[in-house]
Amino acid sequence: MLRDVPFGWYATSMFALVGLTLVETRGVGAGGPKATHLAEAVTLAIYYIALTGFCRSFLSITRWRRLLDALTLPVLGAIVALIFVEKVTGWRGYGYVLDEVLQAALLVLLFVRGVAARDQGFAPARFYLIAFVFAAAGILINDLNLHGVIFPHQNLTRAFDAGIALEALLFALALADRNRALSALIRLDGLTGIANRRSFDGALARAWDRSRRSHSALGVLMIDVDHFKRYNDTHGHQAGDEILRRVAEGVEAAVLRPDDVAARYGGEEFAIVLPLAEGEASRVVGERVRVNVRALAIPYPEAPTGIITVSVGVASTRPAESGVSPAKLLESADAALYQAKREGRDKVVLAPLERSTPDPAIR
Repeated sequence: MLRDVPFGWYATSMFALVGLTLVETRGVGAGGPKATHLAEAVTLAIYYIALTGFCRSFLSITRWRRLLDALTLPVLGAIVALIFVEKVTGWRGYGYVLDEVLQAALLVLLFVRGVAARDQGFAPARFYLIAFVFAAAGILINDLNLHGVIFPHQNLTRAFDAGIALEALLFALALADRNRALSALIRLDGLTGIANRRSFDGALARAWDRSRRSHSALGVLMIDVDHFKRYNDTHGHQAGDEILRRVAEGVEAAVLRPDDVAARYGGEEFAIVLPLAEGEASRVVGERVRVNVRALAIPYPEAPTGIITVSVGVASTRPAESGVSPAKLLESADAALYQAKREGRDKVVLAPLERSTPDPAIR
């Protein structure tokens, strides 16, 4: 099953264009002109349907979606119907003018959809809008040339082909930009906006391999919001979520190097991976986290300190020399975190790797 719907529509539109080009240049063999006209109608109709499907599925909009659909789909239906009438029956009448008007209306509606998506913060829409500008320019130049308005003695039908080709290229760039943005979102925690557990696990694995090969140190921090469960029960989950968002800001601000990764580990827990960090250097980062959160001065009247604080457990090792696994390093950092809570919270503790894991009830 094709899961990427916009890409499916895009690929269909490209196949339809290729099919239309082949039919127009080579015909359909023994079928004669009628079969060729029918094939032209089918491929052209598929192109317009796929183009519209791509635009509707690719652009992420909330406002105006229903209104734009209500205007776009009837215009698309009219275009498809007119294509078959013209190609199969050979009727022209006012069909040429009507065809031009309907195509222009569809392009305008799809362009407006792109403007709406851009205004609503959908960044890949910028490529989409540029693509439509090139396509519209190619169609306009081609039509004006056919009507003798510009360069009447020259054939500029290639302008249409160039416009569509540039449109296809820019649509591909828009898809790539969208996929990049989606990949970034997958790596982020939905509540706090920092890296999520999946990103943390990947960063730890990469840092571990790097440290093992280079015989360098690796530090890990486990961070927990003090008395968070009681805060949540007293002030409600929405207030608790806001605390996590603000604490995440303090945690991320403590990370200064490009390769360091701060993440939400789960619940009220955060974690940091520190490549090339010995124990004392890792402890300094932990202290920076603690100070950053205190500096936020988030009120918590029920806490002994009167504000939100965090406890931090720190562990560091040289994987190539210690033979300690990533899981054991995390376990040691977690044990140091529990020790910080035992000692009164709002503390940073650097633990030896041999430290055992205490009773979870201490949280």
